[in-house]
Amino acid sequence: MLAEIREQPAALDRMLSQHATEIREAVRALQRRRPPFVVFVARGTSHNAAIYGQYLIETFLRVPTGTAMPSVTTLYGRTPDWRSAAVIGVSQSGRSVDVTEVLAAARKQGALTMAITNDPSSPMAGCSDHVLPLAAGPELSVAATKTFTSSLAMLAVLVAGWGRSAALARALPRLPEAVASAIEREAVIRSLARRRARREPWVVTTRGYMLGVGDETALKLKETAYAAAESVSAAALLHGPIAALDRKSTLLLLLPPGKSKTGLIDLRDRLRSRSVTTLTFAFNDDPGDVAIHTGLSEPLAPIVASPAVHLFAYYLSVARGLNPDRPRGLSKITPTR
Repeated sequence: MLAEIREQPAALDRMLSQHATEIREAVRALQRRRPPFVVFVARGTSHNAAIYGQYLIETFLRVPTGTAMPSVTTLYGRTPDWRSAAVIGVSQSGRSVDVTEVLAAARKQGALTMAITNDPSSPMAGCSDHVLPLAAGPELSVAATKTFTSSLAMLAVLVAGWGRSAALARALPRLPEAVASAIEREAVIRSLARRRARREPWVVTTRGYMLGVGDETALKLKETAYAAAESVSAAALLHGPIAALDRKSTLLLLLPPGKSKTGLIDLRDRLRSRSVTTLTFAFNDDPGDVAIHTGLSEPLAPIVASPAVHLFAYYLSVARGLNPDRPRGLSKITPTR
């Protein structure tokens, strides 16, 4: 897991440089079809990446998005009518049976289908009109890390092309260097994890573009460190769950630049006044407990946050005397249907 986290800058560089043709063809198909809505199909870590894709598409393109419920197809045999949609599957292995079946059903209906995967020869890729390879190289760790970060970047590349966003497109080549700067904070992150190794429970919160990475953080804390962790949007936290937080709780705050920053700082101050322990991963000018200032705008900050939270989960696991490469009860491919 640690080796694959450290490989992320090189993986992003490969993805950005090797698959321009496939990306260009997918972008042209989206521009020709002009789908009135986009459906994502994914599980686990890939589902967290899809949340980021939803934010990008809805904010940059104003196209409504949703996530498929695979059981509707696989258990109940009632695939919704997606003939006019773009249906995008996200799977690092491309071997999630239920994700593949949903894509196959959507393609049969006539939907525009796309596969974001690290294996372009996978079953999911085989039933898609367009394949967007992550080019991350073999990922052996059970906990997906570099393929998650590459999935985020692929979604940003796709939206930059589809929406003809010059600003977003100009920033994309800076991603490998920005991700490397996050990994350079490894010693700080390791020390922080060691100091907080026995804390329970964890609540991860953020808002906006960063929300999928918040969900990913909680997932990684659970699967590698066996932590009692929950991800809650800062807006949702204020609608009830905040009452459960006390001095025993630890709030892990992902603090991006942009429109959500001020509200998140206000929330942090409010919880500190109640003696709730807070840890801040800051991606702007806030000092934070971990500060990573790359100058990238809010839409791209989640890609930089990804390796930072993966490192934290890894070192929290190690500090608890666990082996993050052998999480109990898990395997690399989960064949749900």
